[in-house]
Amino acid sequence: MPGMGQILTVGAGGAIGAVCRFFLQYCFANASHRQWIVVAINLAGCALIGVAWALVDKYGSSTWLNQGIIAGILGGFTTYSTFAWDSFDLVRNGRSLEAGLYVAVTIIGGFLLCALAYTATEKLLK
Repeated sequence: MPGMGQILTVGAGGAIGAVCRFFLQYCFANASHRQWIVVAINLAGCALIGVAWALVDKYGSSTWLNQGIIAGILGGFTTYSTFAWDSFDLVRNGRSLEAGLYVAVTIIGGFLLCALAYTATEKLLK
């Protein structure tokens, strides 16, 4: 069971990440293309997680990095629950082709950016 310090670290980080995501969605909101802001946020989050894990692998794990940044800030920043809803909403509104593209870009792009960011960060740290 995590201690209160760990819970507060993740919670505070999550709050920061969620506010950052909200701010970006609010600033770039367009009712008919809102899903693509979520894609950009998720891809950026995937790249940042790749960087963070490369740092963990190079320098070892630390509480603030694992809990505060990865689980907290980046967990709050990325929006896979919103991703699930938006995918369903596109299909529900007869935009199945766009839904398929949205899902593919998010999943494949996220995987590739995470791997690329990890590899690039690892090489920069050598």
